[in-house]
Amino acid sequence: MAEKINLVDSNYQSQETNIKNMVSEKEQALFHIKNQNCASYKLITEPLEFLTPFFDSNKTWLTVGDYNGLEANFLLQRKQCVTASDLSDAMLREAKSDGLIGDYSKQNVERLTYSDNSFDYVICKEAFHHFPRAYLGLYEMIRVSKSAVVLVTEPIDILSKMSLLLMVKNVCDRINPRLINKIWKNRFSWESVGNYVFKLSEREIEKIAMGMGLPCIAFKRYDHFKS
Repeated sequence: MAEKINLVDSNYQSQETNIKNMVSEKEQALFHIKNQNCASYKLITEPLEFLTPFFDSNKTWLTVGDYNGLEANFLLQRKQCVTASDLSDAMLREAKSDGLIGDYSKQNVERLTYSDNSFDYVICKEAFHHFPRAYLGLYEMIRVSKSAVVLVTEPIDILSKMSLLLMVKNVCDRINPRLINKIWKNRFSWESVGNYVFKLSEREIEKIAMGMGLPCIAFKRYDHFKS
């Protein structure tokens, strides 16, 4: 058990160090926020436009995994009350000093320091798949939100979308549980900082919602290449 915990802590430490190292490239990391007419900013923020119905009144938001404050800046421009958070606050501190964000906090998603229902909404964009124990993070985000948790642009578990691949895996497992790995070379994905890429499926979200008795869930499909 100690080895498992140490592995998780090591993973978080690697990610935190990676973010701290980005401070030396501050201008590049904050370029999109400072130059919002550039194509890259519009590409990055376009998936957030579906949140427009949430902006009919001023609400409180917590952004999770918001390493440079981009999501917080997006929400602030839409008159929302936002606290940006990330595993390291090194880059958020720079964004704050440049006047790009307001409140920010250093947070480990598995142990958020906020009380229950502290925010109306919690949003996590392109960070959930980095979490070593992703569901612990999701439960924490649900705990501190009053109304909803929004996960944006996360990798999809393709087994949930490709029934043929699932059938092939099941057949291979009956022959030899390791056989599928020879066919499906990138079955398990890892990123350069060392974390396993946690892939979601709609069915998994449904089960979590049902288990917790949540009132509703919603999915919005988005494809950069079709927009």
